[in-house]
Amino acid sequence: MPRPYRTIERISMPYTDPDPTDPSILIGVGLSVDADATTDMAYVFAEEFARMGYDAEGLMRLFRDPFYAGAHDAYQRLGEAEARRIAEECAGVWGSLRVAVQDSEEDEEEMIQIEGT
Repeated sequence: MPRPYRTIERISMPYTDPDPTDPSILIGVGLSVDADATTDMAYVFAEEFARMGYDAEGLMRLFRDPFYAGAHDAYQRLGEAEARRIAEECAGVWGSLRVAVQDSEEDEEEMIQIEGT
């Protein structure tokens, strides 16, 4: 017996203004922060990237790069000296772990002859 086909309504991606009642809508909020919050933000960026293996110079390149907007904003607010101090501290604490993936040497397979009875 043939199975009846069901039609499924196709929903396309919305390209208009988002629905204000949608609970999944992304909302960005700007907050004013003080110097302590900016320092904390710089530490968060530095620790995160130091844990991924960045050294102090790599962290400074990250702080100077406008692509990393949050880190760059902290760099501009705190200045070169404070950003470097944070980068060196975080690299010293978190940057000591280095992970290297290395293929193991392949062992030669040993063939075993099984006698039939």
